[in-house]
Amino acid sequence: MDFSGPFRDSVRRFLEERAKRQDRSTVDGYPAWRTVVGSVPGSGVVVPLYTVEEDVQGSPRPFCDVCRCVGWSHHFVSKRRYHFIIPREGEWTEPMSGDILKLDTHLLHGMIHCNGFGHLLCIDRDEEGSRSNHAEALMDLWDQICANLRARKITVHDMSRKRSMDLPSLYELAYGRSWFAKWGYKFNLGSFGVTEEKYSRALEVLGSLDINTIVQDFIHTSHGRAIRQIIRKYEVASESRLVTISDLLKFVLAFKHKHPIQKNTTMEGYPAVCSESPMVTDNRKPIQLNTIDNIAPALSANISRSYEEKNSTVDDNSAKDTSSISALPVAELYSRWPTKRLEHAAKIIVNTLKEHKADAKGHQSMSRQELRDAVRLYIGDTGLIDFVIKNIDNTIVGSRIVRRKMNPRTKTLEFTVQEAGKVEKLEDRDSLRSRSPAVEQEFDVYKDLLCLYENILFGYPDSHPVSLATGVIRDSKHFVKEWKYANAKDEKLMRITCRVMPTYAELVSHLTRSLPPGELVDVPQSATNGELKLAVQRALRDTYVIMDQFIVREVKACETQVRDDQQVQHSVLESQMEVLVRGQGLDLKSKLRYEGGTDNLDGGSSRGQWREDGGL
Repeated sequence: MDFSGPFRDSVRRFLEERAKRQDRSTVDGYPAWRTVVGSVPGSGVVVPLYTVEEDVQGSPRPFCDVCRCVGWSHHFVSKRRYHFIIPREGEWTEPMSGDILKLDTHLLHGMIHCNGFGHLLCIDRDEEGSRSNHAEALMDLWDQICANLRARKITVHDMSRKRSMDLPSLYELAYGRSWFAKWGYKFNLGSFGVTEEKYSRALEVLGSLDINTIVQDFIHTSHGRAIRQIIRKYEVASESRLVTISDLLKFVLAFKHKHPIQKNTTMEGYPAVCSESPMVTDNRKPIQLNTIDNIAPALSANISRSYEEKNSTVDDNSAKDTSSISALPVAELYSRWPTKRLEHAAKIIVNTLKEHKADAKGHQSMSRQELRDAVRLYIGDTGLIDFVIKNIDNTIVGSRIVRRKMNPRTKTLEFTVQEAGKVEKLEDRDSLRSRSPAVEQEFDVYKDLLCLYENILFGYPDSHPVSLATGVIRDSKHFVKEWKYANAKDEKLMRITCRVMPTYAELVSHLTRSLPPGELVDVPQSATNGELKLAVQRALRDTYVIMDQFIVREVKACETQVRDDQQVQHSVLESQMEVLVRGQGLDLKSKLRYEGGTDNLDGGSSRGQWREDGGL
């Protein structure tokens, strides 16, 4: 379906044609709709997307606190807000909660004003739960909802945390951009005078910090030795050279985010930004969405897989294997493959190495490619093979230890297997790890990240450039994405932006803030001036509280005078042009004028910069 009109029209069409109306009494009397965006195979469970239309004039909170925080206090109060919500998994089979708008536990909660400006309020906020591995698919869904329904600007306030770590700062340090940048979100507003230029410069300063410099800077501190060991450890593990802190952190994060559907314990709010891993394993097929042109097909497969795993039972009749890989780091990564498949793959690798070692007449190791090719004779899933091979170093599998080393002559990784003796017993494994610290340390990613985070971001003196740059990053949490749409797809229509110009008296007495953005209106190419004014009038009345009785007297794009019965296509207007609208009937007595409320946060100065930078 093609939703080509402005958001206020597209969302109505979507709800009429693609959603099922719910009981009106369920959400404080607001109308609500339900759309199925996926299902869990064989269970009858569906993934619901709820849309709630909030009547602002009847709302106990008619003003928008988020608009107030992101610099949109000067926007006129819109008549309706549309909330798009996917509840947490446990609520998919339950009736819609009456307090659904108040909860912050949803997988997804976005709100868009009927003028097309909105906010992503919540996405996978439970950082300790299993929902975090859905975040990327959820963002795909949200982004396509906004694009298909013709949203104009959407903001997000990135305050994600993992225990004591500020995830946005850590991610920006690694990738030089926010996690939301993948979907086109850019710097919007910083606290305490932070500008986009300062933000970009801070990212550059932090990301280019040389890891050898870091080692030297902390060499005489209490954490210097730990920092040095962490850096050297990942340098050895990396197949490419790590030069900057950005290189290092990207590599460290890859340990936990190699697969987009992998459940992890390190950076659960931040899945991999780029991954080539398949989204489906075993016989599970991705669910094609049946709404909005099959938006975000990965979402359903991703969420439904998690639902299956949470609600499935272990097959007690499956073959038991006495060999254990509880010491295998990949088992601790909660990969997308079941533990039994990891165990099976590890056992095949060990047996392959044992056979090669027994048959070898000299060189007892196998190169990575040789091992991979040999294991493929038994396992068809190359993704599983690559995953286990990548993580199976200094690892106990049954009574064997798999070793990995670099061949100094060929510069390639080689694998071999050794007898573990008594250390295969769980009570003796700590002694092995004490002799080979890398067994435990190499994969304690959260501990390593925490050490780097606390020392690099907060261990320098306050006046040091690194500390100053860190402060800028921490004060930059608001991001925004803007959609700029071409002309209406219907060649008979043209799209214009209509900006209401109050009278001088209205500007001085009541409308003292900056003029808000104009409103998008589609009008026929053949429209007369009178028809144009009526179309603009209907759009403004439909959108804003203070324009409920507004009468358009003039639509002005140039000095040319056009009679109401004249066509305006070629004489005055061009598609995508911004025009000024004058008229009468603005409800200046209404308190619902500005989204930021009636308080003047800038200390009473009129026509000044609207201050919402958190520094007051």
